[in-house]
Amino acid sequence: MKVLGIVAEYNPLHNGHLYHINKAKQETGADAVIVVLSGDYVQRGELAAANKWIRAESAIKNGIDAVFEIPVYACLSNASVYASTAIKLLAATGVIDVISFGSESGNLKELTEIVYNLNDLRIGERISELSKDGHSYPRARAIAYEELFGSNSDEALSKPNDTLAIEYIKAHSALKNSNIALHTVKRESSGYSAAFDNRMRFQSASGIRQAIRDGIGVSDFMPEDSFQYMKANSAVIRDRIDDNLFNLVRYALLNLSSDEIDEFPQGGEGIGAKLLKAIRISNSIDELIMAAKSKRYTYTRISRLLMQIVLGIKRTDFGEIDPGYFRLLAANETGRKLIRKAKNEELNKLPILTNINREAHKLQIFAKKQLLLDVKAADTYNILAMNDMYKESDRVKSPTLL
Repeated sequence: MKVLGIVAEYNPLHNGHLYHINKAKQETGADAVIVVLSGDYVQRGELAAANKWIRAESAIKNGIDAVFEIPVYACLSNASVYASTAIKLLAATGVIDVISFGSESGNLKELTEIVYNLNDLRIGERISELSKDGHSYPRARAIAYEELFGSNSDEALSKPNDTLAIEYIKAHSALKNSNIALHTVKRESSGYSAAFDNRMRFQSASGIRQAIRDGIGVSDFMPEDSFQYMKANSAVIRDRIDDNLFNLVRYALLNLSSDEIDEFPQGGEGIGAKLLKAIRISNSIDELIMAAKSKRYTYTRISRLLMQIVLGIKRTDFGEIDPGYFRLLAANETGRKLIRKAKNEELNKLPILTNINREAHKLQIFAKKQLLLDVKAADTYNILAMNDMYKESDRVKSPTLL
């Protein structure tokens, strides 16, 4: 059996995702698909539109065979840590043959060449110079690469899916003794954060989220189950969640000094002082981020920093460390067969968790710390989303088996 691995957020799952799943299976000849999924918080530093259990079940209903959670420390880290953690997880299953990801270019050879060129020492030196001039790291890298290797590369380094694809390739190249192949599918139609446009074949996840909030029909662009759980998340509910989050962020910030804020992974370079000044004149999360945003501090970086502060993810606690376990969220019979195969043949490099109350004590200390943070993050999500604190607790929930 040939097994395909995918890194995803499915926030929410839409027809563009289904296109990627089916196209990747067709082109790679895969018989099964395993996904590692961002949990209750996504890489842009936001709460997921639905919790991880709902999105994992939706994935199983729409062509995926098993879903594991990406630990929250990685989901709220920069693209490099996120991609590295996700690729390590897929590789550690012991059953993945090929990893597929979407990209704007659809050109694996070109993206791989960019990764190779990024190892040039001159790139790092130029990035440092540009950063001192106030450029954000992504922009400094794009400028440095364009100066050294040509203009076409700047486009790949500025588009979100190509940028993440580059990080996946870099993480894959760092794997030891791996026979896993890479595959990419060219992204069709709407870009990653494009506004909703019903003339397009596919819509972006952010476009769909905003359209639903604005009362625009999106059912033609999503599988039915995904549409139903998003439909239940009304604009009134989202506004209350946003208010809850803003109040929690305000409380957390007012209990920190600027130096303490700079200790978080996305902190540093004086962002703490800017946030403490901005919090007193802001009336929403978006206003706060926009007030602190600059050429150096991107919106996404600040957004991730705020969530790191809320959850207490310090740089000294969670740096670039390896994941310590697999947390199974959902699986069908094919997925369960693959998990049994991995266990029986001792292929998996990490323990597979299905009941954390029984299994957590067996983990190494660093892995227990990751798991406790995941549990805390889920509890915080449930408070903010006004979910039942007991029924939706990570200590009560179990994998969805279909």
